[in-house]
Amino acid sequence: MDEIERVHEVLEYKEKIVVAQIAPALRVSIGEEFGFPVGKILTKKFVGALKQAGFQKVFDTSVAADVVTVEEGIEFISRLEKKENLPLFTSCCPGSMAFIENKHSELVYHFCTVKSPQQTMGALIKTYYAKKMNIPQEKIFVVSIMPCAVKKFESRRPEMDFNGIHHVDAVLTTKDIAVLLKNLKIDLNNVKENDFDSLLENASGAGQIFGVTGGVSESLLRFVSHKLEPEKKKIEFKKLRGKEGRREIELSIAGKKLKIAIVHGLQNLNNLILDKNEFDSFQVIEMMACPGGCIGGGGQPVSTPEIREKRIQALRKIDSKEKVRVSSDNPEVKELYKSFLKNPGSETAKELLHTRRICFKCD
Repeated sequence: MDEIERVHEVLEYKEKIVVAQIAPALRVSIGEEFGFPVGKILTKKFVGALKQAGFQKVFDTSVAADVVTVEEGIEFISRLEKKENLPLFTSCCPGSMAFIENKHSELVYHFCTVKSPQQTMGALIKTYYAKKMNIPQEKIFVVSIMPCAVKKFESRRPEMDFNGIHHVDAVLTTKDIAVLLKNLKIDLNNVKENDFDSLLENASGAGQIFGVTGGVSESLLRFVSHKLEPEKKKIEFKKLRGKEGRREIELSIAGKKLKIAIVHGLQNLNNLILDKNEFDSFQVIEMMACPGGCIGGGGQPVSTPEIREKRIQALRKIDSKEKVRVSSDNPEVKELYKSFLKNPGSETAKELLHTRRICFKCD
């Protein structure tokens, strides 16, 4: 049984509470499978289609990206102050992670210890949400809808569960979910719009640009700027944006000089790693395996550079119009910490949201 059939069966038999989470890239690409123009923003229609398909709850993975940004930001500031394990590798791309583990295993301690937004959201659904709703973890079936085929592999990594319960039970790509919806005779052109479900509903603009190359770093820098120099609270870091497979910028935040590399494409990443002097000069390296980042993922509709650029601009448009554009300012994230996680890097956060590869406050 393939993943599409498996999810279809779970939806049909209704023995579980089936919950979907949607990655940011899909809101600007799913429409291509239903005849909409490239880059059309269809967030509410997509949520409505999933509700019509039988998903009881639909959450936004971008909210988990906000949580990842906060956890990663605190970890990065700690590493920067201690001058340890730099440059920091961002951790949301499983293709880049697998490449490093297999080809450059001596560098795994450079990874941020925070799990990806997919895994973070799965963990929060089966703990925070389950507790709020008084639902046993084993009754919840989490389906991630992702632009990346390698997310299927990521969801089965041994560190991505607790007490034998997976954070994520099934992963469907953009193309997979289009097949499922079409099999159910659901057309995005003819569905009722719907909002994401509450508790894990409203993402900041920063959380939604995780889907584009440079977006993870920009989200991180917005947080770091607000944390270290609250009087300035810089939001726009336009130098991080671009099309090149490898970009470098230098900037200063609160008197700390930072050099950042944005890399998409594994050959570009490999070339950077092999240049030891260059590698050691960076404080952050953002890695994406696919061209353009997640918007060009292997699970997405086929794309060209022009198509990817339209998707990128659509996500950037979403970010520019959000009232909240810094992850730590997200009211839902604040409530999550207040009522559940307590503080970034807390024991609860470390247990659920971090791997044990290395942890800035562990041991």
